[in-house]
Amino acid sequence: MATHDYSLANQSGSAFRGDLNNVLSAIATNNSNSTDPATTFAHQWYVDTGDDTLKIRNGANNAYVNVSAVGGVGSVNLGLALAASPTFTGTATFGGNVLLSGTGVLDLPVGTTAQRPGTPNNGMIRYNSSLSRYEGYSGSAWGQLGGGATGGGTDKVFYTNDQSVDTDFTLTGTLNAMSAGPISIASGVTVTVSSGATWTVV
Repeated sequence: MATHDYSLANQSGSAFRGDLNNVLSAIATNNSNSTDPATTFAHQWYVDTGDDTLKIRNGANNAYVNVSAVGGVGSVNLGLALAASPTFTGTATFGGNVLLSGTGVLDLPVGTTAQRPGTPNNGMIRYNSSLSRYEGYSGSAWGQLGGGATGGGTDKVFYTNDQSVDTDFTLTGTLNAMSAGPISIASGVTVTVSSGATWTVV
C-alpha cells in the first residue's frame, strides 16, 4: 500500500532512488490506502482498502467516484452486475420503466399463501403455489389475476373460487361480487360490504 504526491524533489542519488521507488509503488498499487491520498489529481485511480472499493477522481478534482461496489475489489467483476445473466440479491429499485425485449419470459416469484410479503404494496404480483394461481395486491387484499374458465381438456366450463375467507376484505360501493358457496369466514376475519355494493353467494 502506497500513496505519493508524485513530485520528485532534487536530492541525493540514494534518496532520489528511494523516492522514485515510492512513486512506482503508488502507481503499481493504484494508490491503495485506507484513507484518501493527501495529494489528488483529476482522473486519479485509488483503491480504498478501508471498504475495498475502486475509485476514480472526477474531472473537477473535488471528489472520488466509486467504480466498484463496496467490497468489490475482491469480488468477481468488482461486485458489479455482469452484462449477461446477472444475479441480484435483495431489492432492486428502478426509477424509470423496465423494458423487456426478445422472446424470453418474465419469471415471477413463486410462494405459498403463508409466504406472501408481510407488508405488501399495490401492484405486487406473484404466483401462489398454495392456490395454483397468479395473484396481485391492490388496496388491502390479494386477488386472483387472469383466470377464466377451466376444464379437464380443451373444454373451458368451470369457474373456481376458494371456499373460505381467511383475510379481511372490503367490497367497495362501486363493485358487486359473486361467489360459489358455501363460503366460510374464519374467526376474527371481517368481510365488509360497503353501501351500494352487493355480494351474492350462489
